[in-house]
Amino acid sequence: MNNYLDRIYHFKGNPHEIGFTAGRTLGAKLEQTLSHYIASREHAIDMNKLHQGALPWLRRLPKRFQDEFEGMAEGANLPLQSLAEWAYIEECESNRCSGAVGLFGNRAWVARNNDTYVPELWGYVTIREVDGRIPTLSFSMECDVFTPTGINKAKLWLHYNFLPVWDEPTRGKPHIPGYVFLTEALEVCRNLSDVEAFLDENNRDGGMLLFAVDGKTNEFAVFECLCSKHFRRDPSERWIVGTNHYCACEDPTLGDDEGSVSTLNRYSRMKSLVQDLYTSQTPPSLPTDLIRILADNKIERRNKELITAYANVACPNSGEIWYTFGGYPAASAGNWQRLEWPWAE
Repeated sequence: MNNYLDRIYHFKGNPHEIGFTAGRTLGAKLEQTLSHYIASREHAIDMNKLHQGALPWLRRLPKRFQDEFEGMAEGANLPLQSLAEWAYIEECESNRCSGAVGLFGNRAWVARNNDTYVPELWGYVTIREVDGRIPTLSFSMECDVFTPTGINKAKLWLHYNFLPVWDEPTRGKPHIPGYVFLTEALEVCRNLSDVEAFLDENNRDGGMLLFAVDGKTNEFAVFECLCSKHFRRDPSERWIVGTNHYCACEDPTLGDDEGSVSTLNRYSRMKSLVQDLYTSQTPPSLPTDLIRILADNKIERRNKELITAYANVACPNSGEIWYTFGGYPAASAGNWQRLEWPWAE
């Protein structure tokens, strides 16, 4: 797929219909994607946990997602177990990402690097219009059900970075992975108050640094989420940045290990570069200056395995969205394209 328009999918209907259409559309290619992704991670994950835990995990998800997976399995003529493993594998990994939000000309702009594995499988957009829910636009692997990055028709932008945790979900309270939370939140939330209420209602299976931007009002915040509680971090100036550690509370996981050094260094570098945009006498050029920050060699991940697989710059208020379609590390080597806002105003 050399034309970026071939990397955009648009589905409408109930969850089962959307899953069936996606499965039928991809056909054998979906099986190739699943096999390649799992085979590429076999050396780094507990395969017994993956095989034994995937289907029971899927059955604990909200019914809306179970229905989409069942439809996809039917449409692609694949075992539901295979699709469950494709989604569940994220429970066995810890990715690293960097992000920033800032007000420029009274409009909030967001910049985001998603650092993950098997980058050649990323670089796709899925627009979903689920019956009775807010339509969404998400960035992920080809026709993936879940996403770590997206925006909805109400111009609510959400993306999250991995965070470590030292707690567990509250006994008896609903808990879901961050990527399930984000996908669900995009379909049911219209503003930051909705997001925070949804965080109160649902615990997480792991840590999540959630960036939220309401394009209607240009309000934005970062939610630093443990399994059982969260801390809201509002911008102290006109901008806010985050990587993979906590700032609103003491982070006992920080040490002198590679992960800690990486998140602190990326945070410091991104903070410095964003601050420079506000102190410069030259007005910022957007999205160019934000792309330059994401492509900085001290922020972008460029090692052989964990790499910046895709990157985004967006102004939710105006509906301007840039995304990398293929090419990695994505921010510096990706094919940056502007997406058309898919819904009539």
